[in-house]
Amino acid sequence: MPLAAASPRLSSPAAAPHSISPPAGRRPFVAAETFDRIEAARDAWREIAPRAAASPYQDFDFSRLWLATIGAARGVKPLIVVARDAAGEVAALLPLGERDFGPLRFAQFLGGKDANFNLGLFRRGAVWAAKDVAALLEAAARATTPRIDAFLLCNQPLDWQGAPNPLAALPRQASPSSAYESVLPDDFAAWRNAHLSTLAQQKLRRKVRRLERMGPVVCRRAADSADADRLLAAFFAQKSARMGARGLVNAYEAPEARAFIARLADCGLAAGAPTLELHGLFVGDRVVATCGALGAGGRMSCLFLSHDGETEIARSSPGEVIVQAVVRDAIARGFKTFDLGVGEARYKDEACEVEEPLFDSAFTVSPAGRVAACAFLARQRLKRRVKRSPRLLSLTRKLVTLSHGLHVAAP
Repeated sequence: MPLAAASPRLSSPAAAPHSISPPAGRRPFVAAETFDRIEAARDAWREIAPRAAASPYQDFDFSRLWLATIGAARGVKPLIVVARDAAGEVAALLPLGERDFGPLRFAQFLGGKDANFNLGLFRRGAVWAAKDVAALLEAAARATTPRIDAFLLCNQPLDWQGAPNPLAALPRQASPSSAYESVLPDDFAAWRNAHLSTLAQQKLRRKVRRLERMGPVVCRRAADSADADRLLAAFFAQKSARMGARGLVNAYEAPEARAFIARLADCGLAAGAPTLELHGLFVGDRVVATCGALGAGGRMSCLFLSHDGETEIARSSPGEVIVQAVVRDAIARGFKTFDLGVGEARYKDEACEVEEPLFDSAFTVSPAGRVAACAFLARQRLKRRVKRSPRLLSLTRKLVTLSHGLHVAAP
């Protein structure tokens, strides 16, 4: 079973310090400490970030704002693990949060479902064997009071932009869904020709001309707070209408979710470098599609997409049009990779030629944590089976829709 073995019995919580050294040996780190306030780990985060291979979802501001909004609403507390080498430099940082489930305490990556990719920040060039990763997690568990029972880590890529993920050295299993990415050439026409046949390009041009009959068609990024507010209002309205029409729960309906996206889009905007870029496809003055994307390390990652559901607009595929525009913009700005996040969808297959496998893992510290981790991994395997069975997936969606309908109808 892809579950790390429980560590030996540990000393009592009362004796556990907030910083602890692993046993002597040639390891990439000599000491580890945990922080229960994200601001306290800011300097260490800033030090390791430029020297590590990590996605935009491990950006300090992304994690900070998620914790202050969605994380706070869900009772997530920061658990930032910092490992240092013999020279005192940061060798690794794990952006985690802990939650209590009854008497148990679990650590998971920050960002929840809002983070498509979960990674630790490990300094490039260092070699981490499975025993080193295990020693880091054990040290982190010993540095918390009360102790963490298990680390439940999902949606992890095997590597990031060519750099191997040290956490993949631990026992693992395939995540329920893969991610989808595209390698960007230097020329947009080359990318377009590789992804769309001549016939498909002709169809797309006809759809754009159909939109142009309603007004001038242009795609642009938010440049100031007024732009951002307008695009966010369109996104929330489009998302709400689409989820409502399908009878599904809208994750962006919650106040904390809206606050997170709004604060993420505002962060750095005044300086011209927003943490979350907002792209809008306009037909005249009307926003017919939106895209929120995170850019870092030469990679543009799409956090969300939405489009106007009105029949005449929808039949012109505004979602496809805005993806093309965002890719064109990313190539012009020198990005080398583009992704549409995690989860299966036809438009992802059309825009992304690479399926990026993800994995889940669990590292247990206590016997109770082992039981909980087994349940977590079993649930993830079940989700993977459902997603790969058209019959089970259809049945699950019907049950979700029915459940949501009953909840809405309840007095």
